[in-house]
Amino acid sequence: MGTNLLEITQVRPEKISLLKSVGWKLFLSVLGGTLVGLLCASYLFYQELVKQSKAELLSSLEVQAESLEGNFKSFENTAKLVADAATTLHQAGEKREFVYVDLIRRSLQTSPLGTGLGFGQPPEKRLIIPERKYAYPFAIRDKSGKVIAKGGESEPGDFQESYFRDPIQAGKAIWLEPVRYKETTVEPPQIFVSTSYTLPFYNNKKQLLGVMALDLELGFISEKLSQSVMRDSGYFVLVSPKGNLIAYPPDPQLALDLKPFPQINNYDRLWQKINLKLKYNQENTGIISWQDQEGKQEFWAYRKISNNNWILLASIPKWMVIGPLLRFSIVGTLLAAMGASAVLAAVVFLFVRNLNRRLQPIMDECNLLAEASPKSEELMSREDEIGRLTISFYNLLGQVTVNEKRLRKEMEKSAQAYQALQEAQAKLIQTEKMSSLGQLVAGVAHEINNPINFIYGNLPHAADYTQELLRLIELYQEKYPNPEPEIQELEEEIDLEFLITDLKKIQASMSMGANRIREIVLSLRNFSRFDEAEMKDVDIHEGIDSTLLILQNRLKETPANFAVKVVKEYGNLPLLECYAGQLNQVFMNILTNAIDALDKFRSKEKEENQNLVPTIIIHSELSEDKSRAVVKIKDNGCGISDENQTKLFDPFFTTKPVGKGTGLGLSICYQIIVDKHKGDLRCVSEVGKGTEFSIEIPVYQTKPISKIF
Repeated sequence: MGTNLLEITQVRPEKISLLKSVGWKLFLSVLGGTLVGLLCASYLFYQELVKQSKAELLSSLEVQAESLEGNFKSFENTAKLVADAATTLHQAGEKREFVYVDLIRRSLQTSPLGTGLGFGQPPEKRLIIPERKYAYPFAIRDKSGKVIAKGGESEPGDFQESYFRDPIQAGKAIWLEPVRYKETTVEPPQIFVSTSYTLPFYNNKKQLLGVMALDLELGFISEKLSQSVMRDSGYFVLVSPKGNLIAYPPDPQLALDLKPFPQINNYDRLWQKINLKLKYNQENTGIISWQDQEGKQEFWAYRKISNNNWILLASIPKWMVIGPLLRFSIVGTLLAAMGASAVLAAVVFLFVRNLNRRLQPIMDECNLLAEASPKSEELMSREDEIGRLTISFYNLLGQVTVNEKRLRKEMEKSAQAYQALQEAQAKLIQTEKMSSLGQLVAGVAHEINNPINFIYGNLPHAADYTQELLRLIELYQEKYPNPEPEIQELEEEIDLEFLITDLKKIQASMSMGANRIREIVLSLRNFSRFDEAEMKDVDIHEGIDSTLLILQNRLKETPANFAVKVVKEYGNLPLLECYAGQLNQVFMNILTNAIDALDKFRSKEKEENQNLVPTIIIHSELSEDKSRAVVKIKDNGCGISDENQTKLFDPFFTTKPVGKGTGLGLSICYQIIVDKHKGDLRCVSEVGKGTEFSIEIPVYQTKPISKIF
């Protein structure tokens, strides 16, 4: 036995070569895993950078699209305002052609975007200017900016053109495809390339009065889009639904030559792909990777313009986006790999050297224990460094488990706090928007109020002076029935009888218009209380009426839809102590939702049931104990399902399409009524039978209830 132990004690491990050592294998394994991880991380990082670059491209496209939509909206509003003015003149009995020519001229002078403006009345039914069969009052802006207006008889063929017949057939306003024409009205004659926004307008009997057309020069749009897409590279393109170029900044002449977009390079297939995505994917925006006929790789982003379904495109070289990212990823991966190799080599070397130093005594003991020895039990029960490390490891593992549970709870709290912060931020943005709207409305009302007060105050005096002059004329005719021939000729020339009759009508129309403007200004001032931060005693009926007046354009009848009937059942309410602006915001949100619900009725139910009338009922009363004011807003629209009613006041919940709603309106209403005013907001709805919102708020917030009556 002693001899065997001696032989074992004398055993010493042989030197192991570097290639066969555990350290070398460990180094290669860790380095390989690190390189694989670095490659995966670099690939994911690269994909994320590409994704962010595409998002940046879409963001740049979105900014440009919103700018265009704003300009087009302003352009459309100009044409609508002129049509409304022509309708108002017609309803006031105005039939003189020069009045409408002057209206067109002044309107075009105030329109910074329009290059031509005019309207034509149907030759077969002339209601505005009966004496002209082919009346087409119009004005045009020449290249120098001078506006030239003209009346008289137009060409009969003008009333067979698309700009006259298409909007009548559609029954609504439309944007026309761009055309190239020679304008002979200006001197010398000039070539214009423009598109037009045309709309039919009707009288209160739904009789067609005419078709209004406002022209937009294509050169303006090309100039508007003549800027780089991102990073001083790329360009924008605007194309009509039929593929005609509206604007092409790289070569604006192509747009002026009416060159179709698919005929540029090999963009025919690109245009087909964009249209397929717009048609079948139901997406208004996206990005397509493309290679042109010269082999250049490009990204093409597209976005549909809501005003006229034109498509805004943004082209940018693919390498400009991907090249810097790829170089950055490759260089970063190589540097990281080299750094990781150097660090790992040093760490593994030190680790293996220390490990060998620590494990050598154990290995020696294991070699000695190859033969049974009384010393075995003593070695097994000894608490050495590795044993203590094992015990510490399990202790640490237990502590890590406890800390992990605690960390999970903290993460849940942080997630909830982050969600609350997002909601608060979104509500703050919405509140700021409404506050800005209130300030804007208040400023507009103030600016309009001063001149209209001057006009309104002078109208009675003008009427009195006119009556006195008419009395003088009558007295003169009575005393001198046979005036001088020159006076008789002048009376016939100016048609004195018609002038006297029409003058009274004009005075009545002016008085009616001034009263209407004063009512609108008063309603705007009532609605603009968003900047009032303190509670005040207010008449909430005034706030409801102001909100209805602002929404009047959505309530009135149009050729395509019935009017929304508003029934007011106002009770006898005292002045309420409340935040007037915030309460107006609640009325605005609920009434807007009611009108949106009735839109389905006005489009679908109109054909199915002619007897139903879109109606909004507004009822107000005091509660039984007279401590709370109750306002109920009810519609007979499409209703809300039970499932959606449970989530109605949740932030960001909406059933409207993307871009139509944010899901914050009713959530903010709930906060204003419940949190700000200590009231109650409820909804009762049934699918197909309408919806009713009930608002209850205390009559007084800070004063005792005993002081109400």
